[in-house]
Amino acid sequence: MKKALLALLTAGALAVTALSGAAFAGETEAEVALPENIGEYHLGICVLSLDNEYWAQEAAAAQLAAEAYGVESEVLTCNADPNVQLQGMKDFIAQYGDKACFVVDPATTANTASIAELCEESGNYVTILAHRAEGLFPKDYPHFVVSLMLDDLANGAKTAGALMDAIGGEGQVVEITGLLGDDSATNRHAAFEAAKEDYPDVEVVDSQTASWDQAQAMALTETWLVQYPDLKGIFTSGDAMALGAIEAMANAGVSLPIVGCDGTKAALEAIQAGTMTATILNDAYNIAGYGAAYAIQAACGMLDPTTIPDDERLIFAGTQLVTSENVDEIYEGWIVNGNPGYDYFDLSFCVDHYQDPSK
Repeated sequence: MKKALLALLTAGALAVTALSGAAFAGETEAEVALPENIGEYHLGICVLSLDNEYWAQEAAAAQLAAEAYGVESEVLTCNADPNVQLQGMKDFIAQYGDKACFVVDPATTANTASIAELCEESGNYVTILAHRAEGLFPKDYPHFVVSLMLDDLANGAKTAGALMDAIGGEGQVVEITGLLGDDSATNRHAAFEAAKEDYPDVEVVDSQTASWDQAQAMALTETWLVQYPDLKGIFTSGDAMALGAIEAMANAGVSLPIVGCDGTKAALEAIQAGTMTATILNDAYNIAGYGAAYAIQAACGMLDPTTIPDDERLIFAGTQLVTSENVDEIYEGWIVNGNPGYDYFDLSFCVDHYQDPSK
């Protein structure tokens, strides 16, 4: 055994503390004993592409975690093609054998089952992010370490509440939803509908999809600003769509409360500028960094996933509501530094709450 160096996870010298054993939630030490052969392990970081800001942050986060453990890593992109993603994983396994492990943002929800089956057959550990097929549970796959997801219902409720409060709990609002049939779009819409029940004086005058597209959201907002001159606010399911609506309002000389979701650089800058009310920081550095850490610990024998209670392998990772009150701090850590300074040895830190084990 050898002692791990203390990883520097901020621009300064923030020392990483670490778990002293397998999944001892919250127990950290200044140093952790790592296996002598830790450097033989290789982490495959599977994301759809690096062209998308969020996926690029996921890749960067997983690389930070790999560096903290002294593990080699490689980013595997698939351009949203599930077959390309699976083949990339197979090639990685062929190259590194039982020293390969994975953190995967799947190309599709359906692909999560294929990913779990592939890794179970090959004996390689994997953490799957953001999506999980119905009826797919880590407890049924010893090498499927954990499912780490984002609670879109809770996140949608937070931004909806921020919007309702910003308009004083009354008046006309519109909703711009994401791609029809997409899990996140469906859940954020449901959260908005549920939040509306607490504000009887708010009238939703229209709800349309912009399919996550900024230009489509801009066009919808241009129409609404003419159609509804008494409009008080706009709820969107994603930052890109919120930015499109903000552009339409700027062109019309109008400024209305508007919320998004994702925590992109442009959205944070819009909050700083006062043109956007709130967003949710989906925090790729949390979900992907800790997802990588789970996979690495399982692969090198620091963690036995089967000793984790079944329900606790179904995790909703923490997110943050971003408003004018905290945006500067978040912008500094996540955008300027590209490193919020997380301790990737303390696996308990990423857990906000747990998923419904019946779904």
